[in-house]
Amino acid sequence: MARVAAVKGYTNLISAVRNYSDTQKITKASVKYCALPQKSYIKVRGPDSVPFLNGLTTSKLLPLYVKKNLTTIGSDETSKLIDIKDYDYIKGNAGLFNEFGEDGPYISRFGTYTGFLNSKGKLLTDSIIYPTPVWPEDVYANKFPRFLLELDQSVIPRMSAILETHKLLRKVKIEVASPAEFNTWHLSIKLPLPAPKEMNPWIENLVVPSESLKTPDIALQFARHVLSMLFQGNEHKVCGMYLEKRLQNVLYEDPEAPQDFRVVTSPEVEDIASIFNFEMMPFQFDCSEISVSEARRTRYKHGLLDSLSDFKAESLLPLEMNFDYLPNAVSFDKGCYVGQELTARTYATGVLRKRCVAVRIDNFAKLTSSTRNTYFDIKSSQTSSRPVDSAPSPFQNAKAGARNRRQKPAGTLLCHEKDFGVALLRTEFFKSLFSRGENGDFYIEEPVSGDKITIIPQKPFWYDDWLDENQDTL
Repeated sequence: MARVAAVKGYTNLISAVRNYSDTQKITKASVKYCALPQKSYIKVRGPDSVPFLNGLTTSKLLPLYVKKNLTTIGSDETSKLIDIKDYDYIKGNAGLFNEFGEDGPYISRFGTYTGFLNSKGKLLTDSIIYPTPVWPEDVYANKFPRFLLELDQSVIPRMSAILETHKLLRKVKIEVASPAEFNTWHLSIKLPLPAPKEMNPWIENLVVPSESLKTPDIALQFARHVLSMLFQGNEHKVCGMYLEKRLQNVLYEDPEAPQDFRVVTSPEVEDIASIFNFEMMPFQFDCSEISVSEARRTRYKHGLLDSLSDFKAESLLPLEMNFDYLPNAVSFDKGCYVGQELTARTYATGVLRKRCVAVRIDNFAKLTSSTRNTYFDIKSSQTSSRPVDSAPSPFQNAKAGARNRRQKPAGTLLCHEKDFGVALLRTEFFKSLFSRGENGDFYIEEPVSGDKITIIPQKPFWYDDWLDENQDTL
């Protein structure tokens, strides 16, 4: 444990309780969890596993990537990667390289959120890649790297075939995991504040140190510490774990926000609460099992999509899903990968007309659960019109032409759960909505009754950065 404590910015999470005053009334911590039955896995292992996945995913998984004898990393970035040491991605199981962190690039034994694209740059699916096992005896306990690809079970056959197609002469083994081989859990842990006006305790004790790990050995020691803290005595039952980085901004904005985890366990874990270490802190935990729909609603509230249960394959660009604002979800200088050309061009030109945002649905009771994954056109009183796709007839009079013009949708409601959903909204509305506070009168029409259902877009955490980057084009 002493080696972990040497990591820059790291303080033992358990020692953080010293900040709690003996006289202060300490509120209870909380643990909320649920099983995620729609998740399935593809196992990838072998000496070429990392370069193989690097060529198929949007994330940068290699510290250096060389294509046709030309490095895609400039001299300024090469100096930035010197801190990553002893990372052998061919032998052993060193974990995953992450391009950006609090202290520059880092190594992690926890999962990375990423995407697989088709040749046209559309998302086949998003995914979480887990190094497995999380807790090997040492970095070289396994002969070659091993990974689990988390996917929606509906896309497993197609993704397995795609991976096999791209394998070619790579030294990689690809295997679809049995549905009974793993259980997947959503886990959300909220800690009480040590004192008023202090930052969220997860930041100093988990987020920052997790992004300061420069060698595989230190990354392994840190993973062991986290697993012992959460699952002491049951660490061997955890096959993979992901620290929810997509909600990291929420921790900085809300001192009492929970830290979310995705945990992959062996099938013997039938209830993750049974292996949770409730003794890790000197205060009580309120523990409750929530429904999948409640976990989904919370995710939608923050504008996050998760696998093909939330969106249709090949219907979205990664930047439309805001991959460029999610930690290490996409890289623009890693070299070639499937779908890279359109992604890089879109980023370079800045021409992206739609982005996903969270929306609140006022009269959501009019939407039935059967329409949860149905795409709905969003209309608005501000919406401009556009001509129909077909060319106008030279013999058509002006009035007839006007009748053939139709309203251009303001966006698309992709998914919803009760009063929150995620919509793909045209960026031309962003400034009026999120800077001037106009409501836009957005709505969708219920397909059977025709009732109008009010849609209220929510300001995304990345809006201010987006506004700064697009001032010249607005």
